[in-house]
Amino acid sequence: MSAEAEVTDYADGSLLKPKGECGCGCGLYGTLKKPNRAGIRCVKRDCTCASCRNKRNRTKGDRRAAKARKTLGLIGANSRHEEHYGGPVRYENKAGAQVGPILTRYLAARAQSEAARPIGDNRPFVFSASPDGVSYDLFIVRSDELEAVVFAMAEAWGAA
Repeated sequence: MSAEAEVTDYADGSLLKPKGECGCGCGLYGTLKKPNRAGIRCVKRDCTCASCRNKRNRTKGDRRAAKARKTLGLIGANSRHEEHYGGPVRYENKAGAQVGPILTRYLAARAQSEAARPIGDNRPFVFSASPDGVSYDLFIVRSDELEAVVFAMAEAWGAA
């Protein structure tokens, strides 16, 4: 196979990626992706059809889950299914708009805590939620503060 044949693998022999109207009918014009299962070729960015939107959501969830998995040091199968992960904790990840209300409550509680924080107080922040109807609390910690929270709690529990 010649070097030119490796570079020009488009049907018309050109070096440019194929461009055209989005196949789903959204009216966008741009670089086309491979056909989906239904044979429709959508543009690479900004397509709003259900197939493209679902793929973007899944990719975002997978990317966020992989980052959280790395932060927690979980091991196991290279899978998108959290049930297959090994390690010291069971784990489930949620991403996107469904966690927006949680973030809103967390940010409000953190702002309230910051406003009342004395100068020189460098303890990490933990958000605790106590929903009605259950006998337990939920604790939310930022991933970049997780190590500090675990260390502080280990010190506190060790002293007890």
